[in-house]
Amino acid sequence: MASKAIGVAENLRRRNININPYCSSCCLGLETSDHILFSCPNIIPVWRSAGFPTSLLGDPTSSVEDKLRYLIRLHHDTKAEPIKRFLPFWVLWRLWKSRNDLVFNKKTTRQEDLVKLAINDTIEWMTCLNLTEEYRNTTGAQSRRDTWTKPPPGWIKCNYDASHIEGNNISGLSWIIRDSNGFLLHCGMGKFQGRTTIEESECTALIWAIQSTRGLGYRKVIFEGDNINITQQVNNRSSKLRLKHYLDTIEGWKADFETVAFSFRHREQNHCADKLAKQAIVSLNDYDLYHSCPFFLQQFVNNDTMF
Repeated sequence: MASKAIGVAENLRRRNININPYCSSCCLGLETSDHILFSCPNIIPVWRSAGFPTSLLGDPTSSVEDKLRYLIRLHHDTKAEPIKRFLPFWVLWRLWKSRNDLVFNKKTTRQEDLVKLAINDTIEWMTCLNLTEEYRNTTGAQSRRDTWTKPPPGWIKCNYDASHIEGNNISGLSWIIRDSNGFLLHCGMGKFQGRTTIEESECTALIWAIQSTRGLGYRKVIFEGDNINITQQVNNRSSKLRLKHYLDTIEGWKADFETVAFSFRHREQNHCADKLAKQAIVSLNDYDLYHSCPFFLQQFVNNDTMF
């Protein structure tokens, strides 16, 4: 963008390519890098919805370089929330993709959907960064792989798990909801008839977690499990036949949230949900719901909040 290399009308016409010089979204301003990514009247609300001041970003008289410097300074501000430091770059990426969808496919993307997609991209990126850091720190008294990570402020995290036993035997499933301080808000565990595969069991646990979280009124949620295949298939909208019914059900429930993300964590970071799922199998009840931390789980939750 700063080197005027991306294929907007302004740059293409400078290369003697004769194309429509106007923005395809508002049809009023010339299509420059600044216009389609910052100052277009249809783009300014995206930045505002994402939580960024538009006095500079939406000002067409300010240079692209100044706007990029502002975002880079924000990224290096260690006092800012981590998600705020990464989010602007994913907003830019989604704005560019939506522009291309409009120009080449005649497909428009709603402003609120752009923000949701950018937030999901940011969380997935931050998750990958955390996993990379875990592999770098496998030595020492305790690696980051052993610890649960708190969600960003304003979000809640719902960890889920299934204690899968093959055949028709009773299996256990669970979910646990915590806020950005690590405080346990709600959790649940229950028994169910075993599924054919562990992936089906994990999907069953995730669906119950989604339904419970929605029913409790939460709208900005990160669902976290320890089965990487399920996380990838949910994020990539897999068409795997055996799981199609489960994945279609999960996709249908996603629309009921303001923003939702699905991330993977190793079993060591999901041990509270794992403990609950195993406890469900030996419980005298078919299911149990808690609105405060049950006694048998307190030690594990307290250990998580120490980091």
